Amino acid sequence: MLVEAEHLYKRFTEKRTKRAADACVDVSLVIEHGKTLGLVGESGCGKTTVGRILLRLIDPDSGSVLLDSCDVTRLKENQLRPMRKRFQMIFQESSSAFNPRMKVSDALKESLRLYRRYKPRELKSRADFLLSRVNLSRGSAENFIGNLSGGELKRLDIARALSIEPEFIVADEPLALLDMSIQSQIANLLLDIQREKEISLLFISHDLRMVEMLSHSVAVMYMGRILEYARISVIRERPLHPYTRYLWNPETASVLAGLPEGGCVYRSRCGLYEESGSPTRCIRETPVLIEKEKGHLVACHFA
Repeated sequence: MLVEAEHLYKRFTEKRTKRAADACVDVSLVIEHGKTLGLVGESGCGKTTVGRILLRLIDPDSGSVLLDSCDVTRLKENQLRPMRKRFQMIFQESSSAFNPRMKVSDALKESLRLYRRYKPRELKSRADFLLSRVNLSRGSAENFIGNLSGGELKRLDIARALSIEPEFIVADEPLALLDMSIQSQIANLLLDIQREKEISLLFISHDLRMVEMLSHSVAVMYMGRILEYARISVIRERPLHPYTRYLWNPETASVLAGLPEGGCVYRSRCGLYEESGSPTRCIRETPVLIEKEKGHLVACHFA
């Protein structure tokens, strides 16, 4: 395993109202060398928080993240900086990840100067190669980032992530807000890069079609918790948790009747809970992620 996260917990508190929300509760997952883990779930369930914790962009309140058996959550900043060349992020909002007044070539050279030692001529050559790798013309190198289209900006984000040849990339909704043709091109680009460099990916997305195309395994997340975890073929053919079945077949949805305060976080929308006669176990006990079949984990009392 390249990445192993164990029992991650993160709570955010709003400064003005002092209201607290658990963005990540007892999350454990693993990502193998050269493989892709798809992380799916509706907006606000904590997917981006998990991705940022894995890269130490934010610190967990508890839990650990092992990168090749090194716990990055315990490292000090001067110890963490040399490690950062091993992992990168493709941001959901690429427009907020760049200075719009910076030129494209300067944005790529900046990361190369930080983590790789190149001579000035080599810097230009490397930047040109990265642009061609993501199908951006060399002429775009002198463009200002603020003038790029959404698709071009996403490609630049990918090029910067690849610039220092990382082992692990968190791709946070890399295909969002792009038209179908651009989505397919970027998806194929990620597949090609993974085959060539054996890069491990955490692919965060709402698009289940692309998740099936790119991922080897899938973790299903709801209200900060992992509810099901298995190989993509198993999830597609034999999902065990009611929420997973709902994601792949929305016709099974139940009416949302308010957020439960204890027990199973999904019971207010769970058809299985209703069919079973609203058992008190779902109210009193929070189901933990257990292995129902080999390599197939699910957090449901009656899966």
